[in-house]
Amino acid sequence: MNERWDGDRTGTGVSDGEAFAPPLRTLLEEMARPDWNTEQPEAHLLPHLQRWCARDGSPFELLTAAEEDTLFVVDLDTTRDTTNEHVRERVYGLISTIAEPTTVVVETRQGEVDIFDVTLALTPRQSTFPKGHGHLVRLRVHTA
Repeated sequence: MNERWDGDRTGTGVSDGEAFAPPLRTLLEEMARPDWNTEQPEAHLLPHLQRWCARDGSPFELLTAAEEDTLFVVDLDTTRDTTNEHVRERVYGLISTIAEPTTVVVETRQGEVDIFDVTLALTPRQSTFPKGHGHLVRLRVHTA
């Protein structure tokens, strides 16, 4: 049997994921447009991130934020009470301050850095405008 996690006893799931696939296909089609990625993330997103990180008890210190190759890259450092096992939970709290109706998060780790690639999107069905748009945000959380 091919276990999918520790303790998996069946090695198989109960269905496919097609029920949630159509909006993801729409997002991929929208993202393929050369003008999909929205300009000025520092104006649209950064104030929300700064405000969340500056609040009392914030688990993160915002180190830098800048556009790099069409991505809005934000470097964060963990504060006193944030451990590696709590980073995801706390990052999702931060993401909620900039989330759009379609928000997709992909997490990876490189050395001592947890990376969260966040796609923020409004598709035409979610917007009053004829074309969708979005932002590509990379959150890099430096952990000790």
